[in-house]
This record gives sequence, C-alpha cells and structure tokens, in this order.
Amino acid sequence: MHRVLFALIITSLLITSNRADAAPRKLVLIGDSTVKNGQGRGDGGLWGWGQVLQPHFDVDCLVVENRALGGRSSRTYLTEGLWQRSLDSLRAGDYVLMQFGHNDGGQMFDGDRPRASIKGNGDESQDGVVEATGAEETVHSYGWYLRCYIADAKAKGAVPIVLSPAPRNIWRDGKVARASADYGKWAKEAAEQAGAPFIDLNEIVAKRYEEEGQQKVAGDFFTAADHTHTTRAGALVNAECVAKGIRGLEASDLSDCLLAELVKVSYSVDFGGPSGDAIRTPAVFDAGRGHGFEPGASVEFVNASAGHACVGDGAFAYSFVVPDGNWLVEATLGSPEAATKTRVEAELRRQMTDEVATEPGAFETRRFVVNTRTPAIEAGGSVRLKPRERGSEAAAWDRKLTLRFTGERPAVSRLSVTPAPDVPTIYLLGDSTVADQPEAPWASWGQKLPVHFRDDIAVANHSESGETVRGFWNARRFDKVLERMRPGDWLLIQFGHNDMKSTRPDALKEYRNGLKRAVEETRRRGATPVLVTSMERMAGVEKDTLGAYPQTVRDLAAEMDAPVIDLHAASKALYRDLGERLPEAFQDATHHTDFGAERLARSVANGIGRAVPDLASHLKATTVTSP
Repeated sequence: MHRVLFALIITSLLITSNRADAAPRKLVLIGDSTVKNGQGRGDGGLWGWGQVLQPHFDVDCLVVENRALGGRSSRTYLTEGLWQRSLDSLRAGDYVLMQFGHNDGGQMFDGDRPRASIKGNGDESQDGVVEATGAEETVHSYGWYLRCYIADAKAKGAVPIVLSPAPRNIWRDGKVARASADYGKWAKEAAEQAGAPFIDLNEIVAKRYEEEGQQKVAGDFFTAADHTHTTRAGALVNAECVAKGIRGLEASDLSDCLLAELVKVSYSVDFGGPSGDAIRTPAVFDAGRGHGFEPGASVEFVNASAGHACVGDGAFAYSFVVPDGNWLVEATLGSPEAATKTRVEAELRRQMTDEVATEPGAFETRRFVVNTRTPAIEAGGSVRLKPRERGSEAAAWDRKLTLRFTGERPAVSRLSVTPAPDVPTIYLLGDSTVADQPEAPWASWGQKLPVHFRDDIAVANHSESGETVRGFWNARRFDKVLERMRPGDWLLIQFGHNDMKSTRPDALKEYRNGLKRAVEETRRRGATPVLVTSMERMAGVEKDTLGAYPQTVRDLAAEMDAPVIDLHAASKALYRDLGERLPEAFQDATHHTDFGAERLARSVANGIGRAVPDLASHLKATTVTSP
C-alpha cells in the first residue's frame, strides 16, 4: 500500500481584458432558410445552422444576431430592405456572415416568386417589370449582390465573410453534389474580388456528410420530404462546420471568440488506482485536459489491496468539461482503509445523493443525472446574467460539470460521466426560494429536489434570486429553457415572492399573464407545465403574507386544466407541524436552511405524487408520497 497526501494551494491572478467592460461584438447572419428556418423556433422539425451557432462562441466576446429570412435570394434580401435594416444595426468591429444561392435560380420577373439573380459574378444587368407588382427593376448578378453587401459592411467598419451555400441532401455515385461549378465558385470569386474572407462551407459540409454516410445523413440530418432544409441534428452539424471554417480563416480574429472545441464528451476516472491513467495527484482543473480538481482541494490518495480512493480532509470538488445537456454520473464511494461518509452535490450545491456511509474496504455506487447549461442561446445572444451569476454562482452557468463531495472524510474511488440525451428533463423556474443557493446554510427546495428522483430523469434548476415572472421573460431565461425543452419534459414554475412587491396597478394581471404564457409555450413544445404556489414566509403560519398570488395560481391552473402543486397550503401545514422547531427551517423571514429546504422538497415530491402521476413514476421508491 502506498499513500500520498497533497494540499492544493492556488494563487489566483487577476487578468484584465481590454474588452472587459465593452459590449460584445456582433456576428450578423444574412441568408436564406438554410440559415434561419421559419420563425427560428424549429417549427416543423426544421432548423437553420444560424439557429444553433451561438453556443460555439463566448457570449462575452461575441453575440450572434440571425437576420436571415427564408425564401430570400442574394437579390431579394437587398430589394426588400432586409439588408438595410441589417446594415443599420452594424457597428465598427462587428462581423457579417453571408450565405446565399439556394433561391437565386428560377424566375427573374414572372410568377409568384420572382427572385432570381443573374448567374455568375459579372457586372451585367437586366431590366424588366416584375409581373406580380408591376414594378420596374434592374437585376444584377449573384456575385454583384454579394460584392454590394461586402462594400456596405466595410463602409460601416464591419468585417464581411462570404460562405458558399450549404449542400443539399443530393448524392451522385456515393458523393454529395457540390456547388463548386456554380454558386460556390461565384461566391468565392466575389469574395476575392471585393477583398473579403471566404469559407467554402459547401465543401466542408459535403465532406462531413460523406464521413457520416448517406444513410445517416438522410435519416438524421434531413427529412424524407425535403433535401434542402435540415433537422436540428443537421443544423448542429452544419453549425460545427461553420465554426470549423472560421477557425481556418488566416486573416480574421473572429476565431478568437470561438470556444475551444470539445473533443471528449464522456469520461471515466479512477482515483489512486494502479492503472497508468489513474489520478494520483490533485491536478487542478485544466480545460485542455478536460477535467481536474477545483482549487482548494485537500485530498489523500490511497491504493491498497482492498481498493483505491481519493479521500478528503473536508469537502472537495472535481470538474469535467461538457457542453449543455444531461449527463449520467456513476460515482463509486468509499475507501479501502477507513470508514467514510460522503454526500455528492452537483453544480451549485444540488443534492444528488443522501449521505452514503461505508466501512473500511467497502464501496457503494450511486447513479444520477446532472443537467448542465451555459448562458448562450442557440438562436443568438444569451441569458442576461446578474453579476453574482458570474461570481459566486458561476458554477451554475460554466462549461463544466462540477461534482462536490462533502461529509465526514468524503471519499470517491471512481467516476464516470456519459451523455444522457434521451432522459426527460424537469425544468424548475422560480425565485430565491427555488434557486440553487451557493453557500450554506442558505438552501432551497429546488436544489434538494434531485435526490428524490431516479437516474432516468434530470432536474434543471433555472431559478434565480430576486426574479419575477416578468423579469424571467425580459432576461431571456425563458428563452433558454424553451429552446432546450423537448416533448416529454416537465416545467415546474413557482413565482410570487418578488412579483407581489410591485406597485404597478396591473401587477397581478401581468403576473397571471406571464404564467399563462409559460404554460402555453411549454405545451406548444409537447412538454407538461406544472404550476406551483409559493410557500409561505415564516410569519405565514398565523396570517397569509402573499396576498392574492397563491389563489391566482390555483385559478389559472383550473382555467387551463394544468396540474398544480399547492406548496402554499403544504408549507403552512409543515410549519405548524414543526412547532417549536420552525425557526430551524428558516435562515431569515423568507429563505430556508438545509433543514427547511429538505422538508419543502419532500412536500413538492408529495405534490408531484398527487398531481402529476406520470412524473411521479420517476421518483425513487424511498420517496414516500401521499395519494
């Protein structure tokens, strides 16, 4: 047996960026439906690559603004005034990505879609009368319109970048049909003539499709009825190819805003073991390596005949680089030498396991699903985070999955992290009484709820302190949730504590309308909304403190035939039952301790058992709920 004791002493360096206080630059996208399909919400299961491009960029450096519009050609994007509106939004230092070509063929003046440009990159033009409108118009070449966009963007101090059109799902002799003899060629010529960078997206994507194979491309990236527009999976691949093209540009600093490529999305880590790749030193987290200890860990590595482990003098944390999503974690806990007591938390103190006690040489394995997120919104922009969400609450939004091990001599022997894309997700939306609290003894029912569920579902707590329904919409927090939501998911929403503080005469109506909109948008995505009345404050044992807000939720639930968890009523009953122990449940007059949050989480689980039977089927057998 050998043992090594380490203590990490980390010195933090303050690095000041020249851009730290400046607004992020914009990446304006112009193009057709292969860039933005429909309203940009995935209607009909079709997506453009611009709708999922933002997660490739650091939102503090660059924000994607998708101004593409379906059905437009290089010509009609200009003549309909769309380019002028895009141009007006540009600032010096911004970027423009342009991709046209799919709609540049067809009729020039006749019919119901007169949008064709002249083929090529020449300076010739053709005069005519548009049959549908009677308007006279001079039509130019495809390349001429691209050169026009390039010149205008440069005049505003922006950086234009030309892309060849993404390929269709058309194959010839086992190869994807290229645009290298027409629109891809002309796009390159226009870029060279006007002095703009060029990305041959057509070729990059075509090669990727060929690597994936015709069957997978047809089945996953496109629908049977449409060889031009991509599914979400296809849009994600095309967006990856756009990012790859940007990385390959020689004379552009746009790549500086790209996030590092994720080359690994699953991990298996042994602590203290004999294998060559086992972790035997407390290496601090390194994004390039993909995992490591968070600063401050004081740990001991033990390797004996009975097994191996990493044992902490106190709480310690270990992180993995991952993108947004759900992740199945398997944690083997215990030590070969000593009795241990370990509880696992994830991200911002979300409780994933109860305390696991092991005797010397004994190990127990726990499985659970962790949801991770970043502020980026696929369609462009990001959630407007509060300063504390970039500081003490950063673990809720960073590009990592962080596991924290607490208890008396916490110990972990092995960790595995694998994607869990098919498990459903419970989204929690609310205020500080639901939000993951960064520091004990503050706690909420939202961060205590995950421990009640099995490993076949994820809990994604998007709640934030100080928020209202109105504020949630304005900060684009709802946008982030709705873009991730899938059929079969659930939304639990509880607001009221901060909403009731508004002095606006229509505050209660606004509150109700905001909740109603959340219910409607959730249902539109095939998910199930569950309304939750706010728990009472400590003074609410004797007299209600939330006014008409709880009843408004009950009435709305009845009107919309939505499930409701009456946490307001349940909390009053809980507080009465606690009797003299009631102060132990509160950190102040409103917020709860671990003790209070744990009991409220059980009340929510109880409410799920009564009101949401489909969701209740995911609860652990040890979580006893009342019928």
